[in-house]
Amino acid sequence: MVDIPFPRSSQPGSQPGEGLGRLLNRYFELDGDIQQWKTVPGLVTFADTLVAGPRGSIDVNGTLYDARAQTAVTVTSGGAVTALAGTLNGTAAVTWAKNNRASGGSPTPDVVCVTEAGAFSVSATAVSNYPDINLPQPNSVAFLDGYFLFTTGDGRIFASGVNDIWVNDSDHTQNALAFTTADQSGGLVRGTSWGGQFFAFGQKACTVYQDAGLSPFPLSRTSVIPIGLASLTAITGFEPGWGLAQFFVATDDTVRRLDGYAPVVVSNKDVERAISAQIDKTRIEMSCHVVGGRPVVVVKGPAFTWEYNAATGYWNERQSANLTNWRASRSVYFSKKWLYGDTLTTQIVQLSASEVDELGTPFTARLESGPVKQFPNRIRCTAAYFDFTSGQGTVGGTSDSMNPSVLISSSLDGGGNWSTPQLRRDLGAQGYFNKMLRVNRIGGVATQHGIRFRLDSSSPVYSSFRGGRADIQILGAP
Repeated sequence: MVDIPFPRSSQPGSQPGEGLGRLLNRYFELDGDIQQWKTVPGLVTFADTLVAGPRGSIDVNGTLYDARAQTAVTVTSGGAVTALAGTLNGTAAVTWAKNNRASGGSPTPDVVCVTEAGAFSVSATAVSNYPDINLPQPNSVAFLDGYFLFTTGDGRIFASGVNDIWVNDSDHTQNALAFTTADQSGGLVRGTSWGGQFFAFGQKACTVYQDAGLSPFPLSRTSVIPIGLASLTAITGFEPGWGLAQFFVATDDTVRRLDGYAPVVVSNKDVERAISAQIDKTRIEMSCHVVGGRPVVVVKGPAFTWEYNAATGYWNERQSANLTNWRASRSVYFSKKWLYGDTLTTQIVQLSASEVDELGTPFTARLESGPVKQFPNRIRCTAAYFDFTSGQGTVGGTSDSMNPSVLISSSLDGGGNWSTPQLRRDLGAQGYFNKMLRVNRIGGVATQHGIRFRLDSSSPVYSSFRGGRADIQILGAP
């Protein structure tokens, strides 16, 4: 009997026979010395904005400001939604920032949002045009040490006054000298604030600044990182509540983690192939969240979603039912919860480790093994055994939740084709903890590719997998 090699990172490969296996809606982790493959967290409703098109959010002192197509709303910690007056022009992703302005000892922050149509001032009741008409049209806004920092496509960074929208209160116009140029950037894509510094990401380089109290532009340059950012939304890790490094998709189609000023590659070749195949990089977005102590970086495009465990370095794929990617978009940490916009509804959704569906819709959790083989000998699998947690069926509910199951298939050509029909094996109704999953004489005679196994489950119940073993016969070389 031999172990069936299931991967710790999803690595399906570019061609049949090349990959080491696949993790779709499942991820690997160690619990002490016990290896486990678990299902990804589900999604539950937090609030309904009644407007489609999530564009990004910010927590403003306990109230969520959420951008939607052509508009914005506020959301309380209890999920109450209020539509704001005025128009937040555009439908694409936005950047938000707030300052620390106070009046009479109470916080009264200015809130700024930058869209593809320009800059806007947002209050608790209304959206209005950014008041300083002399500010060139920016492509992003961030906040550092009291300053709003705006980036522009021509490589300039503009700073506001301290805890003020304006630089010069005497005439309320943008001081034309309160800017600098990131001259090695190749044109700025966006700015972020992280670790007490400002990162001006450009098409060719990232220029890092710190507050030096200078005038009229208050920041001084500290470093230049010689790699560009793929697009406005292809970066994450600067969000409050994350607490780890920034991650971004670079212009060379790699995913990188900023260790200080060192852009360390963390992507594997399968992730890089997916990014490279996406020609329009403006459609790549990144986000982050932490659920159950698992810090996850999400890289998403129209045809893929990959998740990176920032603690272990392992990758898995994520996919919603009937989609080629994940339905969630643009994360924010609010009211001690990680929230996302839902691209299929008008809702704001919350990640939940206790849920194994997405707003009531099941998703398929898939494990594909690497090959069991004895190259160059042919083999036959006489029996295979799979170690799932059993007895997790519900009392009441759907037939699939009361009697959960897994579908098992095999491939003899490196994953190019999979056997049909799939073999159904029960995972056990509630309390039936001794269910053993076994299949006999699955597949056929395997040649140089050996035999691979695929395990699919869409039953909306808790599911954990710990590995598999196979009885094989060695038949000799062909």
